[in-house]
Amino acid sequence: MIVNMFECLESFEEVKRGHMQQILIVDDYESGRLVLRARLEMLGYQCHEAGNGAEALNAIQSQHFDLVITDHNMPVMTGLELLQCLAERSESQRPPVIFVSGHLSDDLRKAALRVGASAILAKPYDDEELTREITRIFKPLLNQSQKSTKQECRSGLQVNQ
Repeated sequence: MIVNMFECLESFEEVKRGHMQQILIVDDYESGRLVLRARLEMLGYQCHEAGNGAEALNAIQSQHFDLVITDHNMPVMTGLELLQCLAERSESQRPPVIFVSGHLSDDLRKAALRVGASAILAKPYDDEELTREITRIFKPLLNQSQKSTKQECRSGLQVNQ
């Protein structure tokens, strides 16, 4: 089996840029979802959308997501209610969640953390703040994927030497 070093580097760069990570954006404000989706897709993430927590739960039941970014104030099911539903799932079935609110009180922050929010952002947040949280959440996944890719590349290169 011949392994091209450039293929290994490209695979490593693909993992590093986040091309394989699926993000679900949950917000009842459609234009807000579209703006956030455009920003995240420019960074190489694959994005999906839901208009409220109930839609998000349906999406999560039918597809794997590496991260959920949810607003809190939404009709049908709030972001906190979504977090509560996700908290009932096994850890392997529960994606990390960035909880976002324009009306973030200390009580709401504590409640979101208590039911499993991985990060909490107050609106308006800046792109750097969001990117920093996404990177922090994905870092363990990235490190695991990088190790796997490096091992595959080393094995292939050893075979060809």
